[in-house]
Amino acid sequence: MKPLAPDLFQRRFQDLVAIGHARIPALAPDWTDHNAHDPGIMLMELLAWVAEMQLYSLSRQRRDERAAYARLLGVSLSGTRAARGLIWSDPANPNSPSLKFTESVVVPADTVINVVNDATPTFRPTHKLLWIPGQISKLEARLADGSVVDLTSTNQRGGIPFSPFGDTAGPKDTLRLTFVSRSDSGLLGKNPRDAKGAWWAIGVRSAMPAAPLVDPPDGAVLCSHSPLTASLLVDDERLPLEIMYDSTGGLLKTGALLLSLDNLSGSPQECTIELRAPRGFPQPPQLLRIEPSVIPIEQGKSIQEEQQIANGMPDWSFTLGEPGLKFKSGEPPVRLVVEGDDNAWDRRDDVSECGPDDRVYELETSTGVITFGNGVNGKILAESSSVLVSYAVCDGAEGNVARNRQWTVFGFEGAFGVNIDPVAGGAAASALLDERREARRRSRDEHGLISSDDIVNAALALPLLGVARAWVVPTDKNLKRTGTVTLVAMRRRPPSGEPEEIPETGRWLDAIRNRLRARMPLGTRLSVVAPDYVAFSVRATLQAELGRDPAVVQQEVEKTLNARLTLVAANDGNPPREPGAPVTFRDIAAWIKLTAGVAAVVDLRLLNSSGQTVNEIKVTPSGLPRYDASSSTTDVARSPQGGAA
Repeated sequence: MKPLAPDLFQRRFQDLVAIGHARIPALAPDWTDHNAHDPGIMLMELLAWVAEMQLYSLSRQRRDERAAYARLLGVSLSGTRAARGLIWSDPANPNSPSLKFTESVVVPADTVINVVNDATPTFRPTHKLLWIPGQISKLEARLADGSVVDLTSTNQRGGIPFSPFGDTAGPKDTLRLTFVSRSDSGLLGKNPRDAKGAWWAIGVRSAMPAAPLVDPPDGAVLCSHSPLTASLLVDDERLPLEIMYDSTGGLLKTGALLLSLDNLSGSPQECTIELRAPRGFPQPPQLLRIEPSVIPIEQGKSIQEEQQIANGMPDWSFTLGEPGLKFKSGEPPVRLVVEGDDNAWDRRDDVSECGPDDRVYELETSTGVITFGNGVNGKILAESSSVLVSYAVCDGAEGNVARNRQWTVFGFEGAFGVNIDPVAGGAAASALLDERREARRRSRDEHGLISSDDIVNAALALPLLGVARAWVVPTDKNLKRTGTVTLVAMRRRPPSGEPEEIPETGRWLDAIRNRLRARMPLGTRLSVVAPDYVAFSVRATLQAELGRDPAVVQQEVEKTLNARLTLVAANDGNPPREPGAPVTFRDIAAWIKLTAGVAAVVDLRLLNSSGQTVNEIKVTPSGLPRYDASSSTTDVARSPQGGAA
C-alpha cells in the first residue's frame, strides 16, 4: 500500500498540550488553574498522548497492518472480477437443443461457451452440469391452507410476476415442479455413471428489484446457508435432494439452484421437484420464470501448472503467462509448487521481513509478477528448478454482455440459447486506492448503529426485505435498563391495501435482526418486533345525496377509511398513522361526513376485535390500530325524493 506522507507525524505531545492550553481561555474562561495537578490538565495530557500515538501509528503502519484494519470493515483485496449470467432455452429457435435433443448431456466445467459469431471472450460453466432435455408439464403452489394454485401457463408465458409460495410464503407452503424428460433413458441418460458429480441447474428469474451489491462479487450462497430444501418425488417415493449451490438467495433474486442427483437409484423419465423453506421466507418470492436445465456461466478460464524455469539468481522473478488474475477475497491468488521440493513455498507481502532459509515469494496481483528471495531475505531458488503455477484469469469488464444474445456451447450444434438478462459483474482488479476509498465509504455509510436514527435508517436501507416503516421504542426511565434496544419494523404492503394476515412474520423479523446486530455496540442487544396491532371494524349506515349513485358513494367511503387508516406511507399523500394514536368514534364519523356524496350518517358503530361497540380503540405506545376491512360493512341508501334528509 502506498505510504502516507512522511510529514503527517509532525505534531508531538508538547505541541498538542500547548494547543490545548491556548484554547482554554476562550472555551472555559472560568478555568484558571492550569497546573499539572489539575484533573482537567491531566485529562488533556492523556488525550494528547493518545493523539500522538495514533498519529505515529498512521504514519508508520505496515501494509499487512493496513490490510488487517481494512478487513475489519469487510474490505479485502480481490482480483479481476468475472462476468456471470444464465443461458436459458430459446423457444423461438426451432432447432434449439431443448426442443431437439433426446438424451441427457454432461457439460464439463471446462466447456467453452461463446456468444454466437464472437470467439472472445470465452465463458465456462460455473460447475460440472447435468443438462436434461425436457419441459415442465406442471408447476403449482401448494399452500398451507390446502389450496393449490396452477402456475404452469403463467410460467410458460414469462414476464408476468407470480408468487410461487403464495402471499405469506410460510414454512408449510411448497412449490411443485413436474418435469418430463424427452430421453428414453430418463434423467441420467444412457450412462448414469457419467452423471455422477454433475449438478442439475434450475434457473430462477426474480421479479423483485435488484439488490445493491453487498455480497461477494459472485453473489452466491452456499448450500449450508440456503433457506430452501428440495425433494424428488417419483411415483410414491420421496427422495431428499441436496442443494449444492444457491445463487438465488433463497429464490429472492435471479440465479440458479444446483441440485445433486447422485442419490437417485434409478433414472426416471418423469419426476416432481418439491421446494420449501422450513423456516419460511424473509420476503415472499416473486418470480417471472423458473426453468430446469439452464446453464450458469462465468467468463474466464483456469491455467493448470504453467511451468517456469528458475535461473538461480537472487530476486529471480517471472510474469504469469495470462493477464487478468482472478481470485476471490480471502482465497490464495495462485497455487505454486516447486518440483522436487516437498516443502511448501508460501506467499508473503514483503520478503524483506523473512530469513535467508524461508521458502517464500512475493506476488504483485495487479501485474502478475512473482518474485523469489535473494538469499538474505528469502531463499534463492536453485538453478533449473521447475516452478508450476496454477491460477484463474478473466477479462474483467470486457466480459459483460447485453441481454438477448444467442450463445453456442461446445458439444451442442447451432445456437444453444439466450441470456434473458445481461451477463454482468465483470470488473478490473481492485487497486489499493479503490480499496482505501471503499473502506472510507463503508466507515461512513456502514458505521456502528449508535443512535435511534442510525438503527431506523439502516433497517429501511436493507435490500430485498421491503422494510416500509421502522422506529425505536423509547426507553422507560422508570424501568430497569437491560441494554436491549427494541426496533419496531413494518413490512411493505401490497397495492391492494392491508392484507388479511399480519405480514410481519418471525422469519422476516429475524432476518432484519441478523443483518443489523453486527453493527450494534458491544453490550447492546437488538430486539426486532412487529407493531402491537389492535384490530377493529366499522359498521355504517349512510344516506347518499340526491342524485348520487349509492354504489359510488360506498366506494368513496371505503376509499376514505382505507386512506385515513393506512399504516404505511402510500402514493396518495396521506401520512401513515402514528404509533400509539387511538381511533375514536368521532374520528370515523368526521371522515365519513366529509366524504363527497354522503348526505347523512344514519347509524355508525365502532367495533373492537371481540365485536363489542366502543367509543375508542386504544393502542399501546408502540402499537397501531389495524382496520379490518373484510369485517366492516358500509350500507348506503338513496336519498328520498324531494331533498336530503
